[in-house]
Amino acid sequence: MKEKTLTIRKARVEDIDQITEIYNQAIIKTISTFHLYPRSSEEQMKWFYQHNDRYPLMVAEDECQLVAWACLSPYSDREGYQFTVTDSIYVKEEFRRQRIGYELLQFLIEEAKKLGYHSMVAFISSENLPSIKLHQKLGFLFQGELKEIGFKFGKWVDVCLYQKMLDA
Repeated sequence: MKEKTLTIRKARVEDIDQITEIYNQAIIKTISTFHLYPRSSEEQMKWFYQHNDRYPLMVAEDECQLVAWACLSPYSDREGYQFTVTDSIYVKEEFRRQRIGYELLQFLIEEAKKLGYHSMVAFISSENLPSIKLHQKLGFLFQGELKEIGFKFGKWVDVCLYQKMLDA
């Protein structure tokens, strides 16, 4: 059996169509995002430029095929929250459950530490058990649940808050 070679690198402008395709797949089929309608490449391009050295946007490639992306984003635009970030990870459907999300989250945690962040938070649908388990495996702790805060696929959805302290 051939071993997979996963490469994690900084996203480039030319990746935007593949990033958008992966994200739109999640919008249409999963509860992992509360966007309800597919995003255009133009909308995603604006989002792309919000990511920089302070808020990295990474992609994972398997044999030159982009299979996932992940990023750090500000928790809030208020200055007092400048040392806390949120993470996002999206893996192409046919590549899920192959440790790609684990590798990306582990990478983001190390990047957040290097960048001097104090904590990471994740807002995860209570139904998104793979993401909950992934975050728990990498040391995120359950901090609470917001009942029926999101609405998708015709139903109310609870969202769990997970946090990892980075300088402990």
